[in-house]
Formats: sequence, C-alpha cells, structure tokens
Amino acid sequence: MIQTYSVREPDAQSAIPLVFDSPHSGIQFPPDFSCCASIEQLKTGWDAFVDKLWEGAVLHGAVLQSAHYSRMFIDLNRASDDIDPVLLASPSSECKPTRYSERGMGLIRRFALPGVALYAQPLEMDEIKMRVRDYYLPYHNALRNRLNNLHERFGEVWHVDCHSMKSKGNKMNIDSGESRPDVILGDNDGLACDPEFVQTVEDALTRLGYTVVRNIPYKGGYLVTHYAKPDVARYSMQIEINRRLYMDERLYKPNAQFALLRKDLDSVACTMGTYIREHLQLDKQ
Repeated sequence: MIQTYSVREPDAQSAIPLVFDSPHSGIQFPPDFSCCASIEQLKTGWDAFVDKLWEGAVLHGAVLQSAHYSRMFIDLNRASDDIDPVLLASPSSECKPTRYSERGMGLIRRFALPGVALYAQPLEMDEIKMRVRDYYLPYHNALRNRLNNLHERFGEVWHVDCHSMKSKGNKMNIDSGESRPDVILGDNDGLACDPEFVQTVEDALTRLGYTVVRNIPYKGGYLVTHYAKPDVARYSMQIEINRRLYMDERLYKPNAQFALLRKDLDSVACTMGTYIREHLQLDKQ
C-alpha cells in the first residue's frame, strides 16, 4: 500500500479539536513518473519544510497531517474534478475545470512554471483516476475523518491549512511580479472561519513582528472552502508563509532564520490552543 501522507498526533489527554494539514509539503514522485520539467523546476511547487515548521503544534494538542507526494503529480488542494481538458488525450465529461486549471494549476498541473509544460504527451483519463484513487482520496479521507471525529467529540473543530509562498509572484500567480508580505491569512473573506480565531492568529503573528495580510491574494483554496462550514462550527483557514523568512529559495535549504520562525510558529500554535481551550472551557471540565 502506498504511504501518501503522515499524521502526527498529540498526547490523548492534551488533544483539542485543532487540525493542521500541509498538502504541498511532499516532494516524492512515483518511480514511473515522466515529465518535461527538471528537478529544480518541479521543486518550485514544493512547500518545503512547512510540515517541519508547524510540527510543534502537536505539543499543544493539535493533529498535523502532511502529504508525501508532490503537488506537481497531483494537487491535494484542488477539487478532484478540477481537470484541465487540454491535458487529456480524448474529451471527458468528468472535467469541471476552475480558474486554477485556466492558469495551468488544476488537479493535474499543465505547467511547472510559466511557459514550462509538464507533459510532452496528453494523459489518459484512466491515469488521472488512478492518481485520484491512490494518492488524492487517502489524504482527503483521513483529513475528513479526523475533522468529523473531533467535531463529534467536542462540538466544534478548527482546521488550519498550511502553505508557503514564493517571495514574489510569477506569471502563473494573480499577483505576478509583486513582493509578498511575511504571512497571508485566508478565510475566504470571512466566510470560512471563526473571526475571533482569525484575529487571535493575526494578533499573535503581529506581536512577533511579522507583517500580516488577509485574503490578498490568497483567500484559501479548495481545502479551506470544502471543509469550512461555520454554521455548524466547522472552521477552516489558510496560512501562507513567505519562503524568504526561513529558506534559500534558490537552493531549497533552510536559512539561518529557520529555527527562529519555527519557534515563533510554535508560539502561534500555542496561542491557537489556548483560544480553543478557553472558548470550549476545556480546562473547567
């Protein structure tokens, strides 16, 4: 059986309804994967070390789920039918492309970088269905089950979707050429998450000296919009961390500030945990 993701769990007694997931932290590819892009070009879609940056959250009662396989193989932060018909050898009624596919960044990417095609030959729909079955669904099933179980136990659940971003957008991004802030919080313009929770996270980051922006240009991708149901106390938000804060963007190696950022994010995770415990009055039970 293919091991497509890892889950780190808190001590049972400290567990709270808080789930972090890092869908783009993987860099693996199947041994038979073939494409036109170089290893360096494939790495540009890698949220390098994001799972490591947030792993301290487990000590504060959260679950951390992280992907093993690259988004350049299949993107877990897209709908399973967000398929670009241009990639297919023959038309299929199962394709429902979104704005992501229009930019070459759907479930199966058309481009690794602007103008850099991933595939020399069109793909068969059966190949895409295999990727969904063996790599996409196991991750989503595990995340959904975890969120369901915690919601059933506590009555509410908070989901934090963790990402990194290039320090400057490229031509495939809607903010092409623009420098980015330290952190972008995405709550789908207030529709996906508990506003007090988002404010708590923003305040914690600001106190640590980071520049924080909400929803511009990232409002939250498929994982946030799909799993958020605030009307039934299911909250979801996205956190994008600027890569220049912690890594050499050219060499894909941690820089001298990595340990400091990891410590700061551990503090932010602690603040999240405190908010949830106080909100649910868990310490009084």
